[in-house]
Amino acid sequence: MALTAAMTSLLVSLVWFCAATVRAQRDRFVFNGFQFANLSLNGVAIKRHNGAVQLTKETFSSIGHAFYPRPLSFDSHTSFSTTFVFAIVPPVPGGGGNGLAFTIAPSPLLLGGQAGQWLGLLNSTTDGSSSNHVFAVEFDTVEGMKGDIDSNHVGIDINSLVSIASKTASYYSENNRKQDLLLDSGVRIQAWVEYSAHEKNIEVTIAPFGVARPHRYLISHTLDLSSILLPSMYVGFSSATLKAEAEHYVLGWSFSLNMEAQPLDLSRLPSVPRPPARPKRALAIKIGASISGTFLLLAIAATAAAYLIRRAKLSETPEEWERDLPHRFAYKDLYLATKGFKDHELLGSGGFGKVYKGVLPGSRVEVAVKRVSDSSKQGVREFIA
Repeated sequence: MALTAAMTSLLVSLVWFCAATVRAQRDRFVFNGFQFANLSLNGVAIKRHNGAVQLTKETFSSIGHAFYPRPLSFDSHTSFSTTFVFAIVPPVPGGGGNGLAFTIAPSPLLLGGQAGQWLGLLNSTTDGSSSNHVFAVEFDTVEGMKGDIDSNHVGIDINSLVSIASKTASYYSENNRKQDLLLDSGVRIQAWVEYSAHEKNIEVTIAPFGVARPHRYLISHTLDLSSILLPSMYVGFSSATLKAEAEHYVLGWSFSLNMEAQPLDLSRLPSVPRPPARPKRALAIKIGASISGTFLLLAIAATAAAYLIRRAKLSETPEEWERDLPHRFAYKDLYLATKGFKDHELLGSGGFGKVYKGVLPGSRVEVAVKRVSDSSKQGVREFIA
C-alpha cells in the first residue's frame, strides 16, 4: 500500500514536471536560424534554404508575416523580453521601403493590414482603434505616416502606426558615443525589446551585428500594456513594401515571458541572402528605359515644335488689297522658290525691301520675288508697282 502511494506521488510529480516543462517551452523559445522552426507564415513570407525568413520580396506593394504558431498567455503581471537579428536589403542602400515591425497581436493573420506605411499591420480605417490590441516596435525606412520623424527611425506603436515614441536609428558605443545606424543598409542588425510589467516601462536597443548589447538603450518609455495585451496573443513580425522595393529578413529570434530572453548564438545565424543578378539587371533596364523614354519624349516634343514653327512661318492670311490682283501665289510656294529667302538668291534691294531670284515649284518657271521689309516706309501702291 505504501509502495502504491509512493508510485502515485511520483507519477503526479512527473505529470506536474512535464506540464511545467511544456509551459516553460511555450513561454520561451530561441531560433538560431529557422531551418527547423515551425512558424506561421502568410502573405509573401517564405523560409529560405539557408534558414532565413524572408518577409517581403524586392517588389512593389508586398506584405509578409511570420509568427510563432502558438498563442502565449498574458495578464497584467506579464513581462516579456526578446532579441532578434534582421536585415533590410534594398536595390540601393538607403533607398528601400517600408520597414518591418516586431508585433504582438490577437491573430497571426493580421487581416486587413495594408502595404506601404501600414507595414502590413493595420489600414486607414482601423488605425487608432482601441479594439486592435496591437503592440509593435517598428523599424521604419520611409517617412510616410503623420508624425514620422525621418526615413530611418525606430518607434513604439500602440493600436496605430503613429508612434507614441520614436528615435532616429542609432546606438551607443562602449565610450557612450552615439552612432548612427542605417536600417536599410543591407547588413544584419540586432535588436532588443524589454517590457517590465512591474515598472510599466519598455526599452528598445539596437546595434550592428556582432557588437555587444549597448549598456544604454535607444528608447525608454513609460507604458502600461495591461489594457492592450489580451489573455491570448501571438508574437511575430510584419513587413511591407509599396513604391520602394526591399527584401526584409529575420535571421534569428529569441523570446521569453517573465525572464530575460536567451542570447542568440550569432555564429549559427544565416547570412543575408543576396538578391540574384536578375533584379539588379532589371533595375538597370528600368533606369535605362526611363532615361531613353525621357529623351524620346524630348525628341518628339522638339520635332513637333519645329514643325509647328515652320508651319506658322508658311501660314498666311490674304489681305484686302490682294483680292484685286489677277493671280496670287501662295507664300509657301514663294518660300520654296527662293529656298527660304536665302541671301545667295538675292537680286537687289530698295526702300520697299528686297528682290530674290526664284524658281516656282512644279512649273520650274524663273521669277523675281519682291519681299517687303518691316522697316519699309513706302505704301502698298509703291510695293505692287
